[in-house]
Amino acid sequence: MSLYRQLWLSVLLSMLLALAASLFALLHNGSHYLEKQLGIKNRDNAAALALALGQQGADRDSLVVAVTAQFNSGQYEYIQVTDPYGRSVVEHIAPASEPEVPRWFTRLLPLRPAPGVAQISDGWRQAGTIVLASQSRFAYRDLWQGALSLCGVMTLAGLLGGVLGSLVLRRLRRPMQAVIEQANAITERRFTTIAVPRVPELRQLATAMNGMVTRLHREFEEDAARFEALRRAANYDTLTGLANRDFFLGNLAKTLADEEAAGGILAIVRIARLDLMNHHFGREATDNLLVRISQTLGAMGAECPGILAARLKGGDFALMLTAECDARSILDALLERLTEHTHPYAEGAATVFIGHAAFVSGEAQSSLLSRIDQAVAAAESTGHDAVQAAAPCCDTPTPANTEDWRLAIQHALGHPGHLKLVHQPIFVSGGTQCECHLRLRLAGQDEWLPANRFMPQAERLGLAPALDLAAVTLVLDQLEAAHGDSAHWVRLSARSIADSQFRDRLLELLMTRQIAPRRLWLEVPEIGAIRHLDGLRELARALKPLGCRLGLGHYGHQFNRIGVLYDLGLDFLKVDAAFIRDIDRSPGNQAFLAGLRDTAHKIGMQVFAEGVATQEELAQLARLDLDGHSGPVLAEAAA
Repeated sequence: MSLYRQLWLSVLLSMLLALAASLFALLHNGSHYLEKQLGIKNRDNAAALALALGQQGADRDSLVVAVTAQFNSGQYEYIQVTDPYGRSVVEHIAPASEPEVPRWFTRLLPLRPAPGVAQISDGWRQAGTIVLASQSRFAYRDLWQGALSLCGVMTLAGLLGGVLGSLVLRRLRRPMQAVIEQANAITERRFTTIAVPRVPELRQLATAMNGMVTRLHREFEEDAARFEALRRAANYDTLTGLANRDFFLGNLAKTLADEEAAGGILAIVRIARLDLMNHHFGREATDNLLVRISQTLGAMGAECPGILAARLKGGDFALMLTAECDARSILDALLERLTEHTHPYAEGAATVFIGHAAFVSGEAQSSLLSRIDQAVAAAESTGHDAVQAAAPCCDTPTPANTEDWRLAIQHALGHPGHLKLVHQPIFVSGGTQCECHLRLRLAGQDEWLPANRFMPQAERLGLAPALDLAAVTLVLDQLEAAHGDSAHWVRLSARSIADSQFRDRLLELLMTRQIAPRRLWLEVPEIGAIRHLDGLRELARALKPLGCRLGLGHYGHQFNRIGVLYDLGLDFLKVDAAFIRDIDRSPGNQAFLAGLRDTAHKIGMQVFAEGVATQEELAQLARLDLDGHSGPVLAEAAA
């Protein structure tokens, strides 16, 4: 029973007991008062009647006539006259009649007034004794009517008291509910503060909880700032602030190995004649030029979200753009901005050469870099600042245009045999679970396309939520068919979680299935999730009561924004493979992962590593005591 109901029942019972006690006390006192008054009336009536009979004469016939006349007035229960020797002269007893009040009332409050007794005198001679008792039904009637009036007044008072009690409880309920919601939020790893209530006891509790949350949030932010500095020191160039060569190549290798990655465009930017600039203008001026170039490259993220810029060596820079970016227009604008920086130092010579190539997962890194090197060389051969596209890697048997992609994806959604899942192992807390990846087969073909071949098109066409629901449905089907407690992981598109209709349909799907929701782990890519925080927050709160796990994948690139996770209530983070690559030889990334682990554990989130490729990396991660891992090394062990 809730506290509010207990309080309300306590108030109600207290009022009822108080009213009942007051009513009983009033009625009890009233009955005693009436009983006393009836006794006085009996004595007075007996004395008056004895006096009247003595004045009329004490002969027997006179007594009978007078007493009978008095009795017939209906005011008495009985009248008896006896002579001096105790013999009855006349006696009248009223017949029993139905009471005008409930019998239980008369039994509860019996009236037993003393009868009236008086001596009848005839001169100086005693003529007899009269004994009488007045009717008590009139007293009961008055007592009953008084009881009804008291009940009415007390009921009204009780209603008014109930209204006042409700108002008081409502006034207490709001701050109490706020405190309860804050406590529930903390258990769900959402650390929020509330307004301090006016109620003194609740004020103390709320102040203490707010203090705890504020202190934890401050420590969280301090740890995040410290480990962000470690992350940047390990993975970013100290002069330019761009990603360093190892970190960038690690990201590229991860993207090429991730079958669900949508691919993208890789561009190499070469600033030529840097050694001559250094000789003529000095190291400081050259460094300033490199900083301005780096700032321009770093600002390209405003043109298209998700761009990663890096300094590879000397005057060689790199840009990795997502598949959604308009690479040609972005790189043309970049060329124009960079030449503005370099021309004052170039003495009329060409200095900026850009080569770029589109790629998809599965292509060898060496092959991709070779194609782009050839494009850069082609740009240099033009003799002027230029952007040059590399030759395509290969032709792919996929739909040629957007409308064909729409028809192909809709056909697959309407034909269950054209969608399936493939599984990869993930190690979690001492056991192995499954990561599920969606495959699509085009009509009339036998090849199953990985997600990176069709999901970018699906997102452009607004079909990603339908594919994500199809993937979750397939996972739930497999969980229902399988026995045991093994969990399955599935990745959702960031655009899907931003869709309220998708969230509603996902929750409806989960609630209609006869499986334990804790066996389903949902993962959203970090970059997209940060752009759709409201949708992520709504989904996290809706999934929490079901026990379904929700977290971020490819995590770490926006660690400086870890503060936004403070009130989301997420369950886990999967660290991007770029931070795991050669972790055994990177003290900076080891310190970063250790800090991330401690920071996440403080707010109840697990930390996993993805893309573990070697036994050396696995051994180092074991020393870092993360909560689990996935990647080629685990797949090889499973095989």
